[in-house]
Amino acid sequence: MLSESVYRLSRLRSVQPRKHFSIFALCSGMGGEKIIGNGGDARSCPEQFGKGDGKEASLLKSETNWSSFKFSFGRESDFVGFGTVRALTRHFSSQHEAIDIKHKLMGSIPKFVKIVEVGPRDGLQNEKEIVPTNVKVDLIKMLASSGLPVVEATSFVSPKWVPQLADSKDVMLAIRDIEHCRFPVLTPNMKGFEAALASGAKEVAVFAAASESFSRSNINCSIVDSLARYCEVALAAKEHSIPVRGYISCVVGCPVEGAVPPSKVAYVAEELYKMGCSEISLGDTIGVGTPGSVIPMLEAVLNVVPLEKLAVHFHDTYGQALSNILLSLQMGISTVDSSISGLGGCPYAKGSTGNVATEDVVYMLNGLGVQTNVDLEKLIWAGDYISKHLGRSSGSKAATALRRRILANASKL
Repeated sequence: MLSESVYRLSRLRSVQPRKHFSIFALCSGMGGEKIIGNGGDARSCPEQFGKGDGKEASLLKSETNWSSFKFSFGRESDFVGFGTVRALTRHFSSQHEAIDIKHKLMGSIPKFVKIVEVGPRDGLQNEKEIVPTNVKVDLIKMLASSGLPVVEATSFVSPKWVPQLADSKDVMLAIRDIEHCRFPVLTPNMKGFEAALASGAKEVAVFAAASESFSRSNINCSIVDSLARYCEVALAAKEHSIPVRGYISCVVGCPVEGAVPPSKVAYVAEELYKMGCSEISLGDTIGVGTPGSVIPMLEAVLNVVPLEKLAVHFHDTYGQALSNILLSLQMGISTVDSSISGLGGCPYAKGSTGNVATEDVVYMLNGLGVQTNVDLEKLIWAGDYISKHLGRSSGSKAATALRRRILANASKL
């Protein structure tokens, strides 16, 4: 009597999933190995599963698509019941099914993702203590040296509203000779655009909102008025062959209005696209988005703006940023905004935390086999540099863990 045998299932390549299974049961006992069952359709032909047909076990060994499991029964001649086989086939899918699942989940993810670093501008702009210009410049240089293709450097806004970025001209002057990295700047109006142009800016950005309340509290005008203002900037930028990036804040939620309808986001995105924005970044400003709310928003925007023109910008208030980024990648988005050490936040939403950390995004993309051309270790030291200056721990979990490992390995040398 056999107390335990090892069974292996293999599905033929030509058959349809969950219908026609070629079942091989390999029995190991005193008489050696032999096949005790070889059937076709497990549901329509259960009578075929009985005693062995005398074929050599080598036939089994030549099969490559195995899922192995263990099953106990009484005698070698016992029939392997139809119900058991049906249950087992549910639990042990073939390699082809696994490949199909992987393709569905990962097949649409871009092979290369562009990271847009927003830390020096979006990350620092709301810091209460003024960060010295030389620290900002050093941070930008470190970020550029890590391989990041785009680093948003500063903003040409009134020092009255954003005193932290009053040194925008000095910052641009200090980084003007850095190559292999682009340094867009935020220009909320024509005055800001002209100042940016005079400082040597080669790319600019404008900032709209999908929420009427947020638009008024953030830039002191309605959505329609803001779009008219940005259209003027876009026309001037076109005359100087300067690309314009359009930001949309509150794409899934607003601190005042709550949930934001996808149709409102699509409207603003379409207007920015029509005025000539080369890229449109969709921002979950207060970090309330989940895959459930991000999907309909992206679907609505994709109806009016080409996929290659879109970027995503997630804050991590509720720990959903990486999930939302992965979902966006699965929907074909290939540009992601992030902030070194997770710097940033929304001053109009209490409890709102910073942007998703660049280090965490790059770590995830590395794990997915997605190319970024960014050196993660250099990012970690850049984050460590600015975090120490601000007197706080890094907001990146990946950076915190990897930094410990790097230091531990260094101590062993």
